[in-house]
Amino acid sequence: MPELAGLSIVETLDAAWFIERILRGLAWALLCNGPPRGRRGWGRLLADFAVLTLVLGGCELPAQILFPSLFLIARTLVNGLVGFAYLYLRSDYYWKSKLVMWSSMFACCCALSSIGGMFSFLTGEFIASGAIEGVVRCAAAALGIPLAFYLHAFNFQQYQSIPRSGMSVILIGDASVLVFVLLEIFWAGADYRITVSFAVAYICILGMTLVAVWAMHDMCAEQADIIALQAESQRLQGERELFRATEATLEDLRCIRHDLKNQYSYMQILLSQKRYGELEAYFQQLTDHLPAQLNYIDCGNRAVNAILNMEMGKAKKEDVQMEHQLVVPPVLPFAEDDLCALLANLLDNAIEECARLRQEKALPVSLRLEIYPHRTYLYIMCRNTTDRKQLQRRGTALSTTKADGRLHGYGTRIISKIAEKYNGCAEFGLDSGNFVAKIMIDMLSGETGGVTA
Repeated sequence: MPELAGLSIVETLDAAWFIERILRGLAWALLCNGPPRGRRGWGRLLADFAVLTLVLGGCELPAQILFPSLFLIARTLVNGLVGFAYLYLRSDYYWKSKLVMWSSMFACCCALSSIGGMFSFLTGEFIASGAIEGVVRCAAAALGIPLAFYLHAFNFQQYQSIPRSGMSVILIGDASVLVFVLLEIFWAGADYRITVSFAVAYICILGMTLVAVWAMHDMCAEQADIIALQAESQRLQGERELFRATEATLEDLRCIRHDLKNQYSYMQILLSQKRYGELEAYFQQLTDHLPAQLNYIDCGNRAVNAILNMEMGKAKKEDVQMEHQLVVPPVLPFAEDDLCALLANLLDNAIEECARLRQEKALPVSLRLEIYPHRTYLYIMCRNTTDRKQLQRRGTALSTTKADGRLHGYGTRIISKIAEKYNGCAEFGLDSGNFVAKIMIDMLSGETGGVTA
């Protein structure tokens, strides 16, 4: 082992040993806290740094003194367990982000420790021994600080869905580190060529981990952009459909006005000629042929009316009966485009599923929508018939069942993101052959200027 080859306990526990533990504790503290801001940020960083340094040093020191031959394993396990416990207890990130940051930092710290030990050994063999070996080890440990800033900057807190392929690469790096640590116990230090080979392998693992983190973050950002574009596309599509529905309503009104003008003229003639029997029969005929209702839903909120009437028209075209129970406040503190995107995605998915089941399997279908206030929240529930037996999830949303998953499957993500925007939540599940979506959005956290009646 390069760090311990030919050294006594006193020589091993030199100043460089303590500096390495200090730098490693600082790196873990910076990973969680990031650049400190204000007194509170500095206070938390220094407190975490002090505790981590003491824990890392206190756990490694007995192992190094009592079991020097197993020190590499002990150091690796201590780094992994202490780092995991620290991120789990102290960080505010959600669990997937914690897992990525911990596994990345664990691989980087272990790789840097081994790289420092091996370059220190090569320095002692070919350049000079003594203090310069400690300087090399400390320089390698110091690289953990910019790596901590790098990983903190690329945290995944804002992304709910993290690619499994990227996570697999990082976990493979962790497993590789553990394997190389075991091999290092037996072979490192026996020959400088083996040491160089190990150092190159660790450098490759380090580079692979950093590239994987960057690639994963880039993929998540691209996916978030796609969701935003899908939401915008959905909003524009809804606006176009509302425009077409309005135009159709106006055309119907023009036709009705024209018919009424002709009808009033005819009735005036019958009345002036005192042909009351024919006039009564004509009235009865008009009563039997009243025009279809222009609006299906009137819940008291103009914007919600427009969205739901548009969706009701879609449902009627697909021969899907939509039941509803609506108690909607006349003023809602949500952006109109958000409300349109949420309801349109919710009902479009339900109508499409019901229409598919009716056409493909000739099954009886049902669709029910409920909207009403519950304390300070607006509760929205949509229930529709489905033939799904289980739901495949991607983060907080659901995977699409359509063939082209790249172009579909963003509806539930858009719904979830809109709910989160207004301090709410979205829940999707199955209940007795029905797909049930439940959304709660906080009416006290909406944007200024609500959706009015």
